[in-house]
Amino acid sequence: MYDVSTMKKILFLILFIVVQHRCYSQFTVEMLEAIDYTKVGLPPLEELFENAKKSPSVEMFVSRMAEQDNLLKTEKRSWLKYFKVGGSWQYGNIGVNSMFTDQYTPLFYQYSGAVQNSFFTNAVVAIPFDDLFDRGNRVKRQKMQRRSTELEMEKWFDEQKIRIVDSYVKVINAMSVLKKKMENVTLTAAQLEMVQGDFANGHASVADLNAAKKMELEAYEAYRLTQTTITSELLHLEILSKTKIISK
Repeated sequence: MYDVSTMKKILFLILFIVVQHRCYSQFTVEMLEAIDYTKVGLPPLEELFENAKKSPSVEMFVSRMAEQDNLLKTEKRSWLKYFKVGGSWQYGNIGVNSMFTDQYTPLFYQYSGAVQNSFFTNAVVAIPFDDLFDRGNRVKRQKMQRRSTELEMEKWFDEQKIRIVDSYVKVINAMSVLKKKMENVTLTAAQLEMVQGDFANGHASVADLNAAKKMELEAYEAYRLTQTTITSELLHLEILSKTKIISK
């Protein structure tokens, strides 16, 4: 038999849960109601792993490796900077103005010109020995940076696989017990209905009624919690694997 204090706590708990249920997570509840979990099928893990490669993180790693490949090509061709070739070309008219005079000849001016076309080339070789002997190390460092990025991408992908498997297993486990919890909800609801009838006929006490309501509420909460877990993990899988499962 419950005392007055215990009764108040139970009634307060029921009221609090009802208010929370109505005021919060309306979108989540509507989404849960719309999902038929009996028709939700999980794709094979290999498909989820393959689709996970469409992640922006993979694109970022691929872009970084492409940039490092270009830097490696530049480093391999860096020996060309030791050689410099130059040239110049000139074309135009060259004119000369001259004047002449003596005691017998009056001053006169003379102009002579010619078309000139000239081409000059030069070549310079300058090899800094410190740069030359360190060239092999620079190429190796660039290759190591590229390999480091590749390993970093593989590590990220392995971690992504672990996250996918973790959510995958949670969904399977939750789905396996969801039916049992639904049966428990139906059973406790029927039991509550019987106790309510007995209470109306004077064959059950307030404590019996409260106990039946508490059992029904706990069963309902457990069922809803499992539904929420399934939905949460399915959406998690969609984000991790870039695969539509319940958002189709």
